Amino acid sequence: MTENESVYPFELRLMREEELQAAHELELACYPVEAAATREAFTFRQKHFPGYFWSAWQEGVLVGLACGVRTADSSCESDAVKGAHGADNGGRHLCVLSVAVAESCRRHGLGMVLMKALIRQAAADGLESIVLMCEEHLIAFYERLGFRYEGRSASEHGGMHWHEMKLLLA
Repeated sequence: MTENESVYPFELRLMREEELQAAHELELACYPVEAAATREAFTFRQKHFPGYFWSAWQEGVLVGLACGVRTADSSCESDAVKGAHGADNGGRHLCVLSVAVAESCRRHGLGMVLMKALIRQAAADGLESIVLMCEEHLIAFYERLGFRYEGRSASEHGGMHWHEMKLLLA
């Protein structure tokens, strides 16, 4: 599905600093508070990796986001990657840290469109891979994007069970 094929018309663009509160609110609506990124984490991601912080807007309301950080680690299993000390502007891998879609817009291709924007940017930047952790019910979603299942993650971030996925770009 392409951006224009979505059932919901929306504006896809990079997140702006003044919109980070809306991003944090969407994150909290999609993830348990223990697993959700903090407002400070979003500020760090947008400031240091603005090309990897995509947003989707519908009638002026944020309905989706996907963001991550470049890292030297070929896995995002380490909790260090989730914090500022694991990010690396020169890293050869992108670790996707948040994908959030408003409940009213789910199952219409918006998550796929947001992820494709991240994939295009990572490929354009010559990165080697994209890595992420997801819940079990999202494994097939990421496989449709070309990600390979790497196995159950040792991370229990937010008290949840996570699964490692990887997309090789180079």
